[in-house]
Amino acid sequence: MHDEPTIEIADLVDSLLIDGIEPVQVGIQLKRLAATIEGHVPAMVTILATRSDELPACDPALVAAILRLIHHAGLRGGDEALSNIETHDLVKILDSMTHRIPNSHLLLHLLAMRCDRESIELLVDRLAEHPTDDWIEAAQVLSPLMQSSEWPLDAFFPAALDLLASPALAAPILDLASFAFRDREARPHPAASRIQMLNHLLGEVTQRLASFEENPRAFGDDITVVQQRLGHAVSLAVSLCDNVGLIGDPSSIGKLNQTIQLKHRRVQCEAAGALARIGEPSGRSRLIELASEPVARLRAIAYADELGFGEKIDPVQRTFERQAESEMSLWMAQPSQMGVPPTGVETLESRLLAWPGFEHPVDVRLVRYEYNFGKQCYSNVGVTGPITHSLSADVADLPIDDIFAIYAGWHAEHDEIYTVAASTFNEAQRRLMAVYVGHLDREGYHELHPQMLGFFLGETAGIFSGRKDVAELLIITDGLETIDIPISGRMRPMSAADLFHLYTGRKMLRTFNGQ
Repeated sequence: MHDEPTIEIADLVDSLLIDGIEPVQVGIQLKRLAATIEGHVPAMVTILATRSDELPACDPALVAAILRLIHHAGLRGGDEALSNIETHDLVKILDSMTHRIPNSHLLLHLLAMRCDRESIELLVDRLAEHPTDDWIEAAQVLSPLMQSSEWPLDAFFPAALDLLASPALAAPILDLASFAFRDREARPHPAASRIQMLNHLLGEVTQRLASFEENPRAFGDDITVVQQRLGHAVSLAVSLCDNVGLIGDPSSIGKLNQTIQLKHRRVQCEAAGALARIGEPSGRSRLIELASEPVARLRAIAYADELGFGEKIDPVQRTFERQAESEMSLWMAQPSQMGVPPTGVETLESRLLAWPGFEHPVDVRLVRYEYNFGKQCYSNVGVTGPITHSLSADVADLPIDDIFAIYAGWHAEHDEIYTVAASTFNEAQRRLMAVYVGHLDREGYHELHPQMLGFFLGETAGIFSGRKDVAELLIITDGLETIDIPISGRMRPMSAADLFHLYTGRKMLRTFNGQ
């Protein structure tokens, strides 16, 4: 006899899958379903599997929402929930999707998380039948296998190597092969028998990257698309270099010599590391040279140490300052940031500080970076140590103490540190802001416009735009302390949120470090 939650889940699924359900009702029923399936994920999967023949006719967005609910509840349920899901139910749902449904990869992710032989074999089969064309989805699907050493390698390899022709799957599969070789001591290398295919793929991706370096429009005209395609190509090149280096077959040397000529420093470093691992002196010498370049430094040093010639690296390249510059260069070079490394980096200041979120003091370093674009120059100051980050607002003109403070405030996470936008103020908040307006009037500020009300561990502060004399400012005050920042005439002025971070960061660093 079915228990009450199972009956309710079945009723909710039935109500969602009927034709012509109103959008408002969809939202209501999905919310109820999310609350009901907590602790009952296996039942939810079985119920959806029994209705899988109805899924192809449903709105793909609705099916995607249901799949996300299952995935989220499955993750929250942990190993017990995952182990109780019937594998054939997951497969039945997946097989019913004759056309691509958003979030279908989330069921594959749950399958991978089970880590048993049957699940992994079925995972490979489903990826072969319906390979994803999204490399981020592919990486998510296979990520559980990178985080566990409990799954049987022969359930995945060599069958998964037949999927290397899939552009999205190639890099994560190769990353798993190198993981199996390094961390699980698989011998021979799982992809050793496919070395000729790997060499061919390396030649193709190298040619593609070379074409991009000659003409960035080779990847398209849309910046987002270009960044995605570049990131995908770089990821595949890195994985290929790593694997052919670990396999160590001399037949790879020719392709690696082509790859090392690329301008992209990350790829060049991986090719040099692979050549050095195979025993080619050119790879070794290039790694030593790359250790002097910020964006390649950390990886070049790691390879040199691993391969036994780390003493050849100039000790200056191992200092904390050089490490900070390298971390900032790597962060800025990511596709989600500038996409290329800065043309110049310099460590401005390094301090041992009590920092929000850390039990003990940590080394915090401020790094100035710049991009020289000929007639134009873009520069700012970022932070490394507890986190690597650079704000969009230009903070380079702030005093050093305030740059530390604004990043401390930005990094802090606490339920009692938050802001409320002026457009959502309630009556009590409007009265409080009026008190701050009166205080700022007496301080000589005028043309005040509320932006936010900030809450900081039981204290409050009002944030305004306004003027003092003729200067256009952002101002924050709690009635005792007032900070104002000029915003007129600046290409990247601070926002109200930035000013709140500065305010909270000052308070935290003063309290924790006696500043």
